[in-house]
Amino acid sequence: MTWKHATLPLGSALRIAPAFTATATADDISVETTISAVYAASAGRYRITATSQRAVGGDGEITSAVLRQVRLGEVLSAAVPLCVTVEFEGKQRSVQELLQQDGRVLPEWMATAAAKAGPTAGTLELVQLVYGVSALAAVAPMRAVATEFGIPERTATHWITKARKAGLLDGISYPVGRQPDEHSRAD
Repeated sequence: MTWKHATLPLGSALRIAPAFTATATADDISVETTISAVYAASAGRYRITATSQRAVGGDGEITSAVLRQVRLGEVLSAAVPLCVTVEFEGKQRSVQELLQQDGRVLPEWMATAAAKAGPTAGTLELVQLVYGVSALAAVAPMRAVATEFGIPERTATHWITKARKAGLLDGISYPVGRQPDEHSRAD
């Protein structure tokens, strides 16, 4: 996938691919997993809509025990940085291109400078990037912001609130806590 596939604007600076298919092979269970995901505006994140597994290696077999070990969330989290773009140095670039080798979204010097500056307009744009990438990947965005900037969670919550009020997080949401399964409700 390239930045050209990211056609859906999200927030003030992000563009995302409306849907994608990703495949990954787990090292520990010899299974190749393919997921299809679609951005759901109502949820503010990608939702996995289909999945398939294939045994790899000569003795591989798909069993119920193996299926319980398949980690769909990890495949989704690994794929999202390829599906989100941001303008950087005058060009659209995927977040994957910008990711640091240590898994950080921002270079450490940039995060440190932003943390020292506080919730300025520039810092809030960086919050948008970190929050957006983590929320789309179904990873707790408040913790991601706190970790990325090296700030307390309370401060991260404050910065996220300011970014949301500034309109930087429009269309991006993350449900806090476990959400009820609407199919299992008693009527």
